[in-house]
Amino acid sequence: MIVYGANPVLEAIRAHPDRVRYVGITREQRERMQKLIAAAQQANVTIRILTTNEIGKLAGRGVHNGVVAEVSDTVYADFHDTVMREETKFVLVLDGITDPQNFGAILRVADGFGVDLVVTPEHESVGLTPAAVKASAGASEWVSVAQVTNLSRSIEQLKEQGYWVYAAAADGDRADTIDFSGKVALVLGSEGKGVRKGVLEHCDRTVGIPMFGHVDSLNVATATAVLCYEVVRQTRSGT
Repeated sequence: MIVYGANPVLEAIRAHPDRVRYVGITREQRERMQKLIAAAQQANVTIRILTTNEIGKLAGRGVHNGVVAEVSDTVYADFHDTVMREETKFVLVLDGITDPQNFGAILRVADGFGVDLVVTPEHESVGLTPAAVKASAGASEWVSVAQVTNLSRSIEQLKEQGYWVYAAAADGDRADTIDFSGKVALVLGSEGKGVRKGVLEHCDRTVGIPMFGHVDSLNVATATAVLCYEVVRQTRSGT
């Protein structure tokens, strides 16, 4: 897979240098990329000087900032093994997020608020594509992502492991009135459809964000950030 953009490439080197096959930089960007070059050299990652056209072809239509990296295929986390770990206490479940920009932004939120696992379905959902990795600004290298075949079944498995599962909904209970102590899983759906009915039926409770303006909804990544903040505010304020 080709990763492009300064931050995603740098975080790929920092997080998984063994997966980075080479880094390509244009001659014009060498001076600006000294931090990245130093990280690559320290990790014994090969650096290639490429033309702007060569990097453009590798990055497709993505904004590459004159730098790309070829990395081995993304390794998804094992859902069962991860939720069985004692240290896994905060999970995001994404139902039908197909926009790589939204997915990347959610991964940035997940990294920032210490989410232990992000769960997505294998079908009708975006995965760790180059565009999503770019949108995450490198956060995708630090967040565990699992793909599952059936979200409803996975939610039931979370509940069996002691998680309380909350689905985001416009008419849900205010987030600041819910006790988020213990193991928590937040389920968020697409902006157009929200959490599907078949998935919603398996959740313990719905949670909403009070709105006081003229527009009655938030971008899914923004809503994720608000809800994650409330979970962290309640459970990790002393850390």
